[in-house]
Amino acid sequence: MADKLRVGIISANWSLKVHGAAWRRIEGVEVAAICTSRQETAERAAREYDIPRAYWNHEEMSADPDLDIIDVGTRPSFRFPMVMAALRNGKHVYDALPFAVSLADAEAMRDAQKAAGVVGVVDAQFRWAPHAQQMKAMIDAGFIGRPLGFNVQLMLPLIVANDKPYAYCAYSEHTDPYYWLAEKDSGGSAWRNFATHALLFLTHLIGPVEEATGMLTTGVPEWHLPNGEVLRPETHDLGSATLRMANGAVGSLQAGWCVPDTEGWRIEIWGDRGRLLLVDDSFGNFPSARLYAGDARLLTYGQRTCEEVVIDPTLYAVPGMANTSPEPRPFAAMDWMFNHMVEAIRNGHEGSPSFTEAAAVHRVVEAVERANVERRWVRMTEMG
Repeated sequence: MADKLRVGIISANWSLKVHGAAWRRIEGVEVAAICTSRQETAERAAREYDIPRAYWNHEEMSADPDLDIIDVGTRPSFRFPMVMAALRNGKHVYDALPFAVSLADAEAMRDAQKAAGVVGVVDAQFRWAPHAQQMKAMIDAGFIGRPLGFNVQLMLPLIVANDKPYAYCAYSEHTDPYYWLAEKDSGGSAWRNFATHALLFLTHLIGPVEEATGMLTTGVPEWHLPNGEVLRPETHDLGSATLRMANGAVGSLQAGWCVPDTEGWRIEIWGDRGRLLLVDDSFGNFPSARLYAGDARLLTYGQRTCEEVVIDPTLYAVPGMANTSPEPRPFAAMDWMFNHMVEAIRNGHEGSPSFTEAAAVHRVVEAVERANVERRWVRMTEMG
């Protein structure tokens, strides 16, 4: 493989605007191609972002012998053939989330990636945020002891404008609106999108889920958009699950986009020696997160040992990046994640978060959907 790795990006929205910037911050990586569904949008994106090649057929881009990595954006219902075409052509793949529209597709992509002998990574940056890396290191070092329980929340806010509510996912200052998230056939929803992200971090911290139950709902039946349109979502905007992990820990997970004034991202894990709490209103993208720790020492009832953890500054100095400063900065998590994928490609090891992890988490996501319908606990071994 050539010293320089060349990336082709599918989708001119988040994948190009945010991922594209992250790829370009890595030494020895070039964003060499862009693909959209139409010639005019592909060529316009190529001009605006100074990208050498434009494609409007994903199979043609995947077959380009000069490309090493395909970054697959767009909605889940479109991505399966795109990922499979890239894998057939021996490309390393970076795939957006939710991972798939079905467990069968998730496992097919996992198996195809393994058979191709390439690196597959999914778009779940939380584990790479400096505060998250510090949390993982403390758990691995035994700070909480044997894991006993957890509470996890991942939310986007509910917006009220002109006395009408709509989901923040339908509006963004930085990217085009994702109105398709209201469509059931898209493969996305508040539960599928955010539970996938949350589970990829939770299982990274304390291992796999063994069984699950839960309930899903659509609490806001109409989105009154800033442009005056009204969407009637077919997807769930809030999910609440109870999980039992393979190590015996039990806890709750809530995910959605219908909470006014939400904290965003909150994960609390405790064991028989201590407790850790990570809060972040930026989805891991900005240095506004806080990590707190408390141990099990004997104190007067009502007192707590919880205090903020000082983050190791080296966790901001991402190796192989144009900016290696140890100062807190935006998008450090994405820089770590993309840089790790590049290192995995160059050194022949598994990426993180991997396709294998993503398929396992998708199994949990669908198990809770089944539990919502059947009103019972569902073991992961039942999901076939």
